[in-house]
Amino acid sequence: MRINSTQFEKHCRVYLDTELSGISEFKFSAPDTPVTSLTMSVPVLRHPHVYHAFISYCADADTSHARTILDSVESRGFTCCFAERDFLPGECTSDVVVDAIHCSKNVILVISPASLQSEWSKFEMLMAVDDSHQRNNVCLVPVLLGGVKVDDLPPPLRPLTCIELMDDFRNTDDIIQAISKPEDTWESLLPVGNLAHGFAWGYYYGYLKIILPDLDKTVRQWRRVNNAEGRMSEKLFLFFPQSCRCRDSIADESSLIKHRGHLPIITKDRAGIIERQYKNTIYSVTDDNGEDYFFAGEYIGVIHTMFEMEQNATTGLQTREKYVQSMRFYLTLKRILDTDPECSKKCKIVFYKDVNNSSDAMPKLICNEIKNQLRKESSDDTTVCMTPFNSPFPSISSPDFARCSLKSPSSTNMVKSEPNIYREESGKTKSVERG
Repeated sequence: MRINSTQFEKHCRVYLDTELSGISEFKFSAPDTPVTSLTMSVPVLRHPHVYHAFISYCADADTSHARTILDSVESRGFTCCFAERDFLPGECTSDVVVDAIHCSKNVILVISPASLQSEWSKFEMLMAVDDSHQRNNVCLVPVLLGGVKVDDLPPPLRPLTCIELMDDFRNTDDIIQAISKPEDTWESLLPVGNLAHGFAWGYYYGYLKIILPDLDKTVRQWRRVNNAEGRMSEKLFLFFPQSCRCRDSIADESSLIKHRGHLPIITKDRAGIIERQYKNTIYSVTDDNGEDYFFAGEYIGVIHTMFEMEQNATTGLQTREKYVQSMRFYLTLKRILDTDPECSKKCKIVFYKDVNNSSDAMPKLICNEIKNQLRKESSDDTTVCMTPFNSPFPSISSPDFARCSLKSPSSTNMVKSEPNIYREESGKTKSVERG
Protein backbone atom coordinates (compact mmCIF):
# COMPACT_ATOMS: atom_id res chain seq x y z
CA MET A 1 0.00 0.00 0.00
CA ARG A 2 1.36 3.43 -0.93
CA ILE A 3 0.92 6.42 1.33
CA ASN A 4 1.70 10.04 0.71
CA SER A 5 4.10 12.13 2.74
CA THR A 6 1.38 13.62 4.95
CA GLN A 7 0.09 10.17 5.91
CA PHE A 8 3.63 8.96 6.53
CA GLU A 9 4.37 11.78 8.96
CA LYS A 10 1.03 11.22 10.72
CA HIS A 11 1.80 7.52 11.23
CA CYS A 12 5.23 8.39 12.66
CA ARG A 13 3.77 10.87 15.12
CA VAL A 14 1.14 8.39 16.29
CA TYR A 15 3.89 5.83 16.89
CA LEU A 16 5.94 8.31 18.88
CA ASP A 17 2.97 9.34 21.02
CA THR A 18 2.11 5.75 21.92
CA GLU A 19 5.46 3.98 22.07
CA LEU A 20 8.02 6.55 23.17
CA SER A 21 6.26 8.36 25.99
CA GLY A 22 9.49 8.82 27.94
CA ILE A 23 11.17 10.65 25.11
CA SER A 24 10.02 13.96 23.79
CA GLU A 25 9.17 14.72 20.19
CA PHE A 26 11.23 13.95 17.11
CA LYS A 27 11.07 16.23 14.11
CA PHE A 28 10.46 14.52 10.76
CA SER A 29 10.70 15.78 7.22
CA ALA A 30 8.47 14.38 4.50
CA PRO A 31 10.06 11.39 2.72
CA ASP A 32 10.01 13.07 -0.68
CA THR A 33 12.03 16.06 0.53
CA PRO A 34 15.67 16.13 1.70
CA VAL A 35 16.07 15.41 5.38
CA THR A 36 17.43 18.57 6.97
CA SER A 37 16.80 17.89 10.66
CA LEU A 38 16.49 14.84 12.87
CA THR A 39 16.49 16.14 16.40
CA MET A 40 15.84 14.21 19.58
CA SER A 41 15.05 16.19 22.70
CA VAL A 42 16.65 15.28 25.99
CA PRO A 43 15.14 12.21 27.73
CA VAL A 44 13.02 12.93 30.77
CA LEU A 45 14.78 12.28 34.07
CA ARG A 46 12.99 10.00 36.47
CA HIS A 47 13.51 9.43 40.20
CA PRO A 48 16.13 9.23 41.67
CA HIS A 49 17.97 10.99 38.85
CA VAL A 50 18.22 14.78 38.82
CA TYR A 51 21.20 14.97 36.43
CA HIS A 52 21.77 13.38 33.06
CA ALA A 53 25.46 13.02 33.90
CA PHE A 54 28.00 13.51 36.65
CA ILE A 55 31.36 14.56 35.20
CA SER A 56 34.32 13.07 37.04
CA TYR A 57 37.72 14.59 36.32
CA CYS A 58 41.09 15.39 37.89
CA ALA A 59 40.81 18.97 39.07
CA ASP A 60 44.61 19.36 39.15
CA ALA A 61 45.05 18.79 35.42
CA ASP A 62 41.83 18.32 33.46
CA THR A 63 39.41 21.05 34.50
CA SER A 64 39.57 22.87 31.14
CA HIS A 65 38.90 19.66 29.19
CA ALA A 66 36.07 18.72 31.53
CA ARG A 67 34.51 22.17 31.24
CA THR A 68 34.61 21.96 27.44
CA ILE A 69 32.80 18.62 27.64
CA LEU A 70 30.32 20.17 30.09
CA ASP A 71 29.58 23.10 27.77
CA SER A 72 29.14 20.82 24.78
CA VAL A 73 26.78 18.45 26.59
CA GLU A 74 24.70 21.15 28.27
CA SER A 75 24.40 23.10 25.01
CA ARG A 76 22.24 20.18 23.83
CA GLY A 77 19.89 20.59 26.80
CA PHE A 78 21.34 17.96 29.14
CA THR A 79 21.79 18.71 32.84
CA CYS A 80 25.15 17.87 34.36
CA CYS A 81 26.64 17.85 37.83
CA PHE A 82 30.03 19.59 37.71
CA ALA A 83 31.96 19.88 40.97
CA GLU A 84 33.67 23.20 40.35
CA ARG A 85 30.33 24.84 39.61
CA ASP A 86 27.74 22.88 41.59
CA PHE A 87 29.37 22.06 44.92
CA LEU A 88 29.03 24.87 47.48
CA PRO A 89 30.94 25.67 50.68
CA GLY A 90 30.15 23.83 53.86
CA GLU A 91 31.18 21.15 56.30
CA CYS A 92 31.05 17.73 54.63
CA THR A 93 32.64 14.50 53.51
CA SER A 94 32.99 12.51 50.33
CA ASP A 95 29.34 11.47 50.78
CA VAL A 96 28.34 14.42 48.61
CA VAL A 97 30.13 12.89 45.62
CA VAL A 98 28.51 9.51 46.27
CA ASP A 99 25.13 11.26 46.37
CA ALA A 100 25.84 13.14 43.14
CA ILE A 101 26.79 9.92 41.35
CA HIS A 102 23.66 8.20 42.64
CA CYS A 103 21.49 11.09 41.45
CA SER A 104 23.00 11.04 37.96
CA LYS A 105 21.73 8.88 35.12
CA ASN A 106 25.25 8.53 33.72
CA VAL A 107 28.80 9.17 34.84
CA ILE A 108 31.25 10.68 32.37
CA LEU A 109 34.73 9.63 33.51
CA VAL A 110 37.34 12.00 32.08
CA ILE A 111 40.44 9.81 32.29
CA SER A 112 43.93 11.18 31.69
CA PRO A 113 47.39 10.13 32.90
CA ALA A 114 46.87 12.59 35.76
CA SER A 115 43.52 11.14 36.81
CA LEU A 116 44.99 7.62 36.85
CA GLN A 117 47.45 8.93 39.46
CA SER A 118 44.98 11.12 41.35
CA GLU A 119 43.78 9.52 44.56
CA TRP A 120 40.50 11.44 44.44
CA SER A 121 39.84 10.41 40.83
CA LYS A 122 40.40 6.77 41.80
CA PHE A 123 37.85 7.20 44.56
CA GLU A 124 35.28 8.65 42.13
CA MET A 125 35.92 5.81 39.65
CA LEU A 126 35.39 3.24 42.39
CA MET A 127 32.18 4.88 43.57
CA ALA A 128 30.90 5.10 39.99
CA VAL A 129 31.63 1.41 39.38
CA ASP A 130 29.93 0.43 42.63
CA ASP A 131 26.83 2.51 41.90
CA SER A 132 26.64 1.16 38.36
CA HIS A 133 26.72 -2.44 39.58
CA GLN A 134 24.15 -1.73 42.29
CA ARG A 135 21.80 -0.43 39.60
CA ASN A 136 22.80 -3.22 37.20
CA ASN A 137 23.07 -0.50 34.59
CA VAL A 138 26.05 0.19 32.34
CA CYS A 139 25.95 3.95 32.86
CA LEU A 140 29.67 4.72 32.73
CA VAL A 141 31.19 6.66 29.82
CA PRO A 142 35.01 6.62 29.93
CA VAL A 143 36.48 9.54 27.94
CA LEU A 144 40.22 9.10 27.36
CA LEU A 145 42.68 12.00 27.17
CA GLY A 146 46.41 12.40 26.78
CA GLY A 147 47.13 9.10 25.07
CA VAL A 148 45.46 6.90 27.69
CA LYS A 149 44.56 3.50 26.22
CA VAL A 150 42.04 0.90 27.29
CA ASP A 151 44.78 -1.32 28.71
CA ASP A 152 45.79 1.52 31.05
CA LEU A 153 42.38 1.54 32.74
CA PRO A 154 41.46 -0.25 35.97
CA PRO A 155 40.13 -3.74 35.10
CA PRO A 156 36.44 -2.96 35.88
CA LEU A 157 36.42 -0.26 33.19
CA ARG A 158 38.18 -2.16 30.41
CA PRO A 159 35.12 -4.00 29.03
CA LEU A 160 33.31 -0.69 28.44
CA THR A 161 33.18 1.22 25.17
CA CYS A 162 35.60 4.13 25.56
CA ILE A 163 35.75 7.43 23.70
CA GLU A 164 39.19 8.78 22.77
CA LEU A 165 38.63 12.52 22.80
CA MET A 166 40.21 14.36 19.88
CA ASP A 167 42.40 17.36 20.58
CA ASP A 168 39.96 19.67 18.80
CA PHE A 169 36.94 18.13 20.60
CA ARG A 170 35.30 17.27 17.27
CA ASN A 171 33.89 14.02 18.63
CA THR A 172 32.03 15.33 21.69
CA ASP A 173 28.89 14.16 19.88
CA ASP A 174 30.03 10.64 20.73
CA ILE A 175 29.68 11.51 24.42
CA ILE A 176 26.18 12.89 23.86
CA GLN A 177 25.23 9.76 21.96
CA ALA A 178 26.60 7.57 24.78
CA ILE A 179 24.51 9.26 27.49
CA SER A 180 21.44 9.24 25.24
CA LYS A 181 21.45 5.54 24.42
CA PRO A 182 18.98 3.07 25.95
CA GLU A 183 20.08 1.53 29.21
CA ASP A 184 22.13 -1.69 29.13
CA THR A 185 22.51 -4.19 31.95
CA TRP A 186 25.84 -5.61 32.97
CA GLU A 187 24.55 -9.01 31.88
CA SER A 188 24.75 -7.73 28.30
CA LEU A 189 28.54 -7.74 28.76
CA LEU A 190 28.56 -11.25 30.22
CA PRO A 191 28.06 -13.88 27.49
CA VAL A 192 28.49 -16.74 29.97
CA GLY A 193 25.87 -15.29 32.33
CA ASN A 194 26.14 -13.74 35.78
CA LEU A 195 28.51 -16.13 37.54
CA ALA A 196 29.23 -13.66 40.31
CA HIS A 197 25.80 -13.64 41.93
CA GLY A 198 25.56 -17.40 42.42
CA PHE A 199 29.20 -17.73 43.44
CA ALA A 200 28.86 -15.05 46.12
CA TRP A 201 25.68 -16.42 47.69
CA GLY A 202 26.96 -19.99 47.52
CA TYR A 203 30.22 -18.99 49.18
CA TYR A 204 28.33 -17.17 51.93
CA TYR A 205 25.75 -19.85 52.78
CA GLY A 206 27.91 -22.84 51.95
CA TYR A 207 31.02 -21.73 53.81
CA LEU A 208 31.31 -18.34 55.55
CA LYS A 209 28.04 -18.70 57.44
CA ILE A 210 29.38 -21.97 58.87
CA ILE A 211 32.93 -21.03 59.88
CA LEU A 212 32.75 -17.34 60.85
CA PRO A 213 30.35 -17.12 63.83
CA ASP A 214 32.82 -18.59 66.38
CA LEU A 215 36.07 -17.91 64.52
CA ASP A 216 37.23 -15.02 66.72
CA LYS A 217 37.02 -17.23 69.81
CA THR A 218 39.16 -19.97 68.28
CA VAL A 219 41.69 -17.41 67.02
CA ARG A 220 42.01 -15.90 70.51
CA GLN A 221 42.56 -19.38 71.93
CA TRP A 222 45.28 -20.21 69.37
CA ARG A 223 46.88 -16.81 69.92
CA ARG A 224 47.02 -17.31 73.68
CA VAL A 225 48.41 -20.85 73.50
CA ASN A 226 51.06 -19.91 70.90
CA ASN A 227 52.19 -16.67 72.56
CA ALA A 228 51.07 -14.53 69.62
CA GLU A 229 49.33 -11.79 71.60
CA GLY A 230 49.70 -8.42 69.90
CA ARG A 231 50.86 -10.06 66.67
CA MET A 232 47.69 -11.74 65.40
CA SER A 233 44.34 -10.28 64.38
CA GLU A 234 41.11 -12.02 65.33
CA LYS A 235 39.90 -11.86 61.73
CA LEU A 236 40.00 -14.42 58.96
CA PHE A 237 41.85 -12.87 56.00
CA LEU A 238 40.20 -13.79 52.69
CA PHE A 239 42.62 -13.16 49.83
CA PHE A 240 41.23 -12.13 46.47
CA PRO A 241 43.89 -12.06 43.70
CA GLN A 242 42.97 -9.92 40.71
CA SER A 243 43.76 -12.79 38.34
CA CYS A 244 41.45 -15.13 40.35
CA ARG A 245 44.29 -17.65 40.43
CA CYS A 246 44.46 -19.25 43.86
CA ARG A 247 47.65 -21.08 44.80
CA ASP A 248 47.62 -24.28 46.81
CA SER A 249 49.17 -22.49 49.80
CA ILE A 250 49.61 -18.81 50.70
CA ALA A 251 53.18 -19.79 51.63
CA ASP A 252 53.80 -20.30 47.90
CA GLU A 253 53.63 -16.51 47.50
CA SER A 254 56.88 -15.84 49.37
CA SER A 255 59.52 -17.45 51.56
CA LEU A 256 58.59 -14.86 54.20
CA ILE A 257 55.20 -16.56 54.64
CA LYS A 258 55.12 -19.90 56.48
CA HIS A 259 52.46 -22.44 57.43
CA ARG A 260 52.10 -22.62 61.22
CA GLY A 261 49.13 -24.89 61.91
CA HIS A 262 45.34 -24.91 61.97
CA LEU A 263 42.45 -23.69 64.02
CA PRO A 264 40.26 -26.34 65.71
CA ILE A 265 38.23 -28.33 63.21
CA ILE A 266 34.54 -27.49 62.81
CA THR A 267 32.35 -30.57 62.21
CA LYS A 268 28.89 -30.27 60.68
CA ASP A 269 26.44 -32.54 58.86
CA ARG A 270 26.03 -30.97 55.44
CA ALA A 271 24.32 -32.00 52.18
CA GLY A 272 24.36 -35.71 52.99
CA ILE A 273 27.91 -35.68 54.31
CA ILE A 274 27.92 -36.74 57.95
CA GLU A 275 30.45 -34.92 60.15
CA ARG A 276 31.86 -32.86 57.32
CA GLN A 277 35.02 -31.08 58.50
CA TYR A 278 35.97 -27.42 58.03
CA LYS A 279 39.57 -26.46 58.86
CA ASN A 280 41.20 -23.02 58.71
CA THR A 281 44.94 -22.52 58.35
CA ILE A 282 47.33 -20.36 60.37
CA TYR A 283 50.31 -18.67 58.72
CA SER A 284 53.12 -16.42 59.87
CA VAL A 285 54.60 -13.54 57.90
CA THR A 286 57.88 -11.74 58.61
CA ASP A 287 57.95 -7.94 58.44
CA ASP A 288 60.84 -5.67 57.42
CA ASN A 289 62.18 -5.69 60.98
CA GLY A 290 62.33 -9.48 61.13
CA GLU A 291 59.36 -9.81 63.49
CA ASP A 292 56.81 -12.54 62.87
CA TYR A 293 53.09 -11.81 62.72
CA PHE A 294 50.38 -14.47 62.52
CA PHE A 295 47.07 -14.71 60.70
CA ALA A 296 44.30 -17.10 59.84
CA GLY A 297 44.02 -16.81 56.08
CA GLU A 298 43.05 -18.44 52.82
CA TYR A 299 42.13 -17.58 49.26
CA ILE A 300 38.50 -17.17 48.28
CA GLY A 301 38.61 -20.54 46.58
CA VAL A 302 35.43 -20.21 44.56
CA ILE A 303 36.96 -17.50 42.34
CA HIS A 304 39.57 -19.98 41.10
CA THR A 305 36.74 -21.43 39.03
CA MET A 306 36.74 -18.22 36.97
CA PHE A 307 40.50 -18.52 36.45
CA GLU A 308 40.10 -22.08 35.20
CA MET A 309 37.19 -21.09 32.95
CA GLU A 310 39.36 -18.36 31.44
CA GLN A 311 42.00 -20.98 30.56
CA ASN A 312 39.42 -23.20 28.85
CA ALA A 313 38.28 -21.71 25.52
CA THR A 314 35.12 -23.84 25.47
CA THR A 315 33.64 -21.90 28.42
CA GLY A 316 33.57 -18.61 26.50
CA LEU A 317 34.90 -16.61 29.48
CA GLN A 318 37.30 -13.97 28.17
CA THR A 319 39.80 -12.07 30.34
CA ARG A 320 37.91 -8.78 30.23
CA GLU A 321 34.67 -10.51 31.17
CA LYS A 322 36.48 -12.25 34.02
CA TYR A 323 37.39 -8.83 35.43
CA VAL A 324 33.73 -7.79 35.34
CA GLN A 325 32.62 -11.06 36.94
CA SER A 326 35.24 -10.83 39.69
CA MET A 327 34.31 -7.22 40.50
CA ARG A 328 30.62 -8.16 40.65
CA PHE A 329 31.50 -11.06 42.94
CA TYR A 330 33.44 -8.73 45.24
CA LEU A 331 30.66 -6.13 45.39
CA THR A 332 27.94 -8.76 45.85
CA LEU A 333 29.82 -10.51 48.64
CA LYS A 334 30.48 -7.21 50.41
CA ARG A 335 26.79 -6.35 50.33
CA ILE A 336 25.84 -9.80 51.63
CA LEU A 337 28.27 -9.46 54.53
CA ASP A 338 27.05 -5.94 55.26
CA THR A 339 23.67 -7.43 56.14
CA ASP A 340 25.23 -9.94 58.55
CA PRO A 341 27.28 -8.16 61.25
CA GLU A 342 28.02 -11.48 62.96
CA CYS A 343 30.04 -12.54 59.92
CA SER A 344 31.26 -9.22 58.53
CA LYS A 345 33.11 -8.32 61.74
CA LYS A 346 35.07 -11.55 61.65
CA CYS A 347 36.65 -11.50 58.20
CA LYS A 348 38.63 -9.15 55.98
CA ILE A 349 38.57 -9.37 52.18
CA VAL A 350 41.98 -8.45 50.79
CA PHE A 351 41.82 -7.66 47.07
CA TYR A 352 45.27 -7.33 45.47
CA LYS A 353 47.08 -7.25 42.16
CA ASP A 354 49.03 -10.47 41.74
CA VAL A 355 50.55 -9.98 38.28
CA ASN A 356 54.19 -8.87 37.92
CA ASN A 357 54.54 -8.21 41.65
CA SER A 358 57.86 -8.56 43.46
CA SER A 359 58.30 -11.45 45.89
CA ASP A 360 58.01 -9.15 48.91
CA ALA A 361 54.77 -7.45 47.79
CA MET A 362 52.47 -10.02 49.39
CA PRO A 363 54.28 -10.11 52.78
CA LYS A 364 54.20 -6.31 52.97
CA LEU A 365 50.51 -6.25 52.12
CA ILE A 366 49.68 -8.86 54.77
CA CYS A 367 51.82 -7.20 57.45
CA ASN A 368 50.17 -3.84 56.80
CA GLU A 369 46.72 -5.41 57.01
CA ILE A 370 47.49 -7.28 60.24
CA LYS A 371 48.92 -4.16 61.91
CA ASN A 372 46.01 -2.07 60.73
CA GLN A 373 43.50 -4.55 62.15
CA LEU A 374 45.40 -4.82 65.43
CA ARG A 375 45.23 -1.04 65.86
CA LYS A 376 41.50 -1.11 65.27
CA GLU A 377 40.94 -4.04 67.62
CA SER A 378 42.95 -2.37 70.38
CA SER A 379 40.76 0.73 70.05
CA ASP A 380 37.58 -1.37 70.23
CA ASP A 381 36.59 -0.38 66.68
CA THR A 382 33.69 -2.69 65.82
CA THR A 383 33.63 -1.66 62.16
CA VAL A 384 36.98 -3.10 61.19
CA CYS A 385 35.61 -4.75 58.07
CA MET A 386 34.63 -1.38 56.67
CA THR A 387 38.02 0.28 56.38
CA PRO A 388 37.67 3.97 55.49
CA PHE A 389 39.25 5.58 52.46
CA ASN A 390 42.27 7.07 54.12
CA SER A 391 44.69 9.08 52.04
CA PRO A 392 46.32 8.09 49.83
CA PHE A 393 43.29 6.56 48.15
CA PRO A 394 43.81 3.10 46.64
CA SER A 395 43.70 2.12 43.03
CA ILE A 396 40.90 -0.17 41.93
CA SER A 397 43.56 -2.53 40.58
CA SER A 398 46.26 -2.15 43.24
CA PRO A 399 46.97 -4.15 46.39
CA ASP A 400 45.71 -1.22 48.49
CA PHE A 401 42.21 -1.87 47.16
CA ALA A 402 42.05 -4.08 50.25
CA ARG A 403 41.88 -0.91 52.34
CA CYS A 404 38.65 0.23 50.69
CA SER A 405 35.20 0.40 52.14
CA LEU A 406 32.46 0.43 49.54
CA LYS A 407 30.48 2.76 51.78
CA SER A 408 31.91 6.18 52.32
CA PRO A 409 32.36 7.01 56.01
CA SER A 410 30.64 9.99 57.56
CA SER A 411 33.98 11.62 58.13
CA THR A 412 37.32 11.07 56.42
CA ASN A 413 40.75 12.53 57.11
CA MET A 414 42.16 13.37 53.71
CA VAL A 415 45.26 15.16 52.53
CA LYS A 416 44.39 18.41 50.80
CA SER A 417 45.85 18.49 47.30
CA GLU A 418 43.20 20.76 45.78
CA PRO A 419 40.78 23.36 47.07
CA ASN A 420 37.63 22.17 48.79
CA ILE A 421 34.70 21.89 46.40
CA TYR A 422 31.19 22.08 47.76
CA ARG A 423 27.51 21.65 47.11
CA GLU A 424 24.45 22.63 49.09
CA GLU A 425 21.67 20.05 49.11
CA SER A 426 18.23 20.02 50.72
CA GLY A 427 19.03 23.06 52.82
CA LYS A 428 22.09 21.41 54.35
CA THR A 429 25.58 22.54 53.51
CA LYS A 430 28.07 19.83 52.66
CA SER A 431 31.68 19.84 51.54
CA VAL A 432 34.10 17.50 49.86
CA GLU A 433 37.78 17.54 49.12
CA ARG A 434 38.98 16.88 45.59
CA GLY A 435 42.48 16.03 44.64
